[in-house]
Amino acid sequence: MTGGRDALRSTMGFSAAEGYATLELWPEVFEELEDLPEILRFAPAVLRLELRACVALQAWPRGEEIAAHLGTMGILDRMMAAGFHATVAREFFRDGRHAEAKAALRQAVETWPSCKDVVMKDPSLVAAIL
Repeated sequence: MTGGRDALRSTMGFSAAEGYATLELWPEVFEELEDLPEILRFAPAVLRLELRACVALQAWPRGEEIAAHLGTMGILDRMMAAGFHATVAREFFRDGRHAEAKAALRQAVETWPSCKDVVMKDPSLVAAIL
């Protein structure tokens, strides 16, 4: 019976995190996800939600770790990881951290090669490449 309660609690925790995300209460998203059992922490849906929270809170180092996991998964996950890297590149470029912006863009394209087409159409990312 304990296993059933744990599964229910895990489902409720993830649902609560999704609800907090809808309300843009990003620190609460992190709290709910951190309470999930270790086995669920690396589920794609959990990682995608946590990555959204990282972007909202500009938690770049944590986001890098999550994007690394997503970058080894399915196409949707790789696309999301590449989008994260492109977002980081924009932020780094705005901060004058050009070398780091270029490295983030390289990571985006390595994670999802089709991302190159998106990068070339975004003026702020093209500027980071130059």
